[in-house]
Amino acid sequence: MATEEDDKFAARIAGLLEYHRVMLSDEPRNLLLAEAIRQTVTSDTAFLDIGAGSGAWAIYAATLGAKRVVAVEIEEALIPIIYKHAAENGVADRIEIIHGDCKDVAIDGRFDVIVSELFGHNAFGAETVTSFVDIRERFLADGGILIPEKLSLVAVPVRIEHPSLPAGLPIKSDFLGELRLNYERTNTLSQRDNVTFLGSPEQLVVLDLVSVKEALPLSNLTASWELEEVGQANAIATFNLSRFRDGLELNSLESQSWSLALYEFAPFDVGSGTLSFTFNMEPDNVNWSVSLPSHQDIRPRAYAPVFGFTRLRMAQQSTPHLSFPSKKDAV
Repeated sequence: MATEEDDKFAARIAGLLEYHRVMLSDEPRNLLLAEAIRQTVTSDTAFLDIGAGSGAWAIYAATLGAKRVVAVEIEEALIPIIYKHAAENGVADRIEIIHGDCKDVAIDGRFDVIVSELFGHNAFGAETVTSFVDIRERFLADGGILIPEKLSLVAVPVRIEHPSLPAGLPIKSDFLGELRLNYERTNTLSQRDNVTFLGSPEQLVVLDLVSVKEALPLSNLTASWELEEVGQANAIATFNLSRFRDGLELNSLESQSWSLALYEFAPFDVGSGTLSFTFNMEPDNVNWSVSLPSHQDIRPRAYAPVFGFTRLRMAQQSTPHLSFPSKKDAV
């Protein structure tokens, strides 16, 4: 008889398999990360893969002849997948598989090369910093190599081509679109044909995983661009650059493992000028604004999830309507 734990396990499987299928299909990322590992692993290398996923990097290190390979993974459903993949590649007896959170596991010895992409929803946030400080302090050997080394967030103004909504109907739905501007959108590799870049990427923040000790300030991150047609811009796109080793950097625009984040705004009705973007990434206060320093008479435009919530709540309270309580709630 299935237990509640079995039900939760079963519910995760399809999502896990699809996520790791996407990761394994990401050829640009795979080639760069594999080259970084190939450059650093020898027969004297102790190799640690934290957040091992399907086991690809631990398996690759074992095939390169690393003297010790350890794979740590928190998701129990992936543990047999790592082992089965290792067996398929003839290295099952050369990989130590550990199920657990990297913060909790105890592993003997230090490691010459550590691969870890433990990035949560906010890859630049305090949780990521805490994880990598702990990984370095407890597991990395003196002079050891951490892959990736650095993560950068960059921004660029773009134009997104939107289909008219509602599609095929002669009515308006502007209110929904105005509310939607207060929420980040994501754009996958297959969806990027409708995004036109209008400037050069500008750096917002850099996380040096090798040396960071404290959480980064994530408020008032700014970038600006001189544009010939400011009125063409209706969003700021942000994306990551991951440096695995010198000369080996992944631009996430080329990767299906990362999404392009889009912060939309109502376009400015001006020609040439300076477009400025201010971004606050603190988890409890996410917001962004765009302004025109070259046109001081035009007010900045600010957006935040809390603005969308407040506006919708106010509209709800002033909307004439009938409301029937749920019978379930009345019991």
